[in-house]
Amino acid sequence: HAPPLQNNGPPAAAMAMEEDSTSSYRIKDISFFGSPRRILLQSANGPCPLLAICNVLLLRNQLSISQDARYISFNELVDMVCSKLFDANSKASSGEGNANVQESLQTCLDILPNLAVGLDVNCKFANPTAFEYTRELAVFDLLDICLYHGWVVSEQDKKAYEAFAHLSYNQVVERVIALQEVQQRHSQEASQPQAETSCAAAAAEAEANGPESSASAAAAAGGAGGSAAADEDVAKTVEQGLLIQDFLDRTATQLSYDGLTALHTGVPERQLAVFFRNSHFSTLLKYNNSLYLLCTDIAFAYSPAVWERLDQVDGDTSYCDASFEITTGGAGGDDFAVLAAAGMGDPSELLAMQMMQEDMQAQEAGAAAAARQQQPQQPQQPQPQQPAPAGAATAGQGARLLGPDGATGQSVTKKSGGK
Repeated sequence: HAPPLQNNGPPAAAMAMEEDSTSSYRIKDISFFGSPRRILLQSANGPCPLLAICNVLLLRNQLSISQDARYISFNELVDMVCSKLFDANSKASSGEGNANVQESLQTCLDILPNLAVGLDVNCKFANPTAFEYTRELAVFDLLDICLYHGWVVSEQDKKAYEAFAHLSYNQVVERVIALQEVQQRHSQEASQPQAETSCAAAAAEAEANGPESSASAAAAAGGAGGSAAADEDVAKTVEQGLLIQDFLDRTATQLSYDGLTALHTGVPERQLAVFFRNSHFSTLLKYNNSLYLLCTDIAFAYSPAVWERLDQVDGDTSYCDASFEITTGGAGGDDFAVLAAAGMGDPSELLAMQMMQEDMQAQEAGAAAAARQQQPQQPQQPQPQQPAPAGAATAGQGARLLGPDGATGQSVTKKSGGK
């Protein structure tokens, strides 16, 4: 049994609990295609946009962190990225007619210090690179980093594709709210006389029969006194809203099968990029026609897992080591990593538990080694020698046996490959 832990816990675990915060980030050393790299790990409620960007630059070897550093502050990261932006765009911004580059560079310098609270990104549903343009996207453009998402509507579903593929997420939410308002209004009209409830009946019929019948049902709901233009607007609102609601319900993970397929075909081999999903930013890599996300949760600090495969839309995933081989765990590291990835428990507490377990295992190994060293050495007992039987086989390697008086006896044969 391992010796009992002290009441104050392992010093390393206490240090991890104290130092990991939203203003200081742990550094992990990994191998990237055979070359040493240092990556940043995600602390609780940390600025994942900045970490994803910095990890792309670190893996590209465009940023470097001192080998002596175990943590790096948010301000240091901002300064490093600002220097990289200046170096990469200094020539373009100094030339004549490049006011746009200068403006974008200044925008990036204004945005970077605010990345601790997130980034305003609004995806569209046509393809993995479709985003509504915002000034924050200039950071990715000037650093030559592609931004992807996987929330894509299928082109084969022509009604849905035409209805909202060109819309942004914010616009889609507005359409859903409009649908809910229509449904609420129709529900309120349900208790009124029949002449005033035709719209409610139309909405109910549209919901029962699906989006395809919503236009005709809503048009029939106009009744006396309703203009044709108003009826058409209601029909469009209902049809579009139902199509959107159905898509959102089927893709609650914000990753669709069509989006995953489009990523596999659209991301170039060995490209490092940033992947956006569920308001979270991850470092993305395509290698050997497979997609991988860099494991940056702080619970992976002592885990052999480096990459998470992006091959399922339902969250069922596999973790891989630096050689992209699936890892099944070791020293309990992956167990804590999986818990953290699933959102079960505070990451700092999980890391402290993991480090405590590693200390216990190290103590167990040390105690076992000490016990083996303390065991007395047993003298080796001489084996009685048997005379060789008459007519022993002579094939194979010959050996000489000593007789009882120490004289050399007859030659015997030692069979090779015996048990």
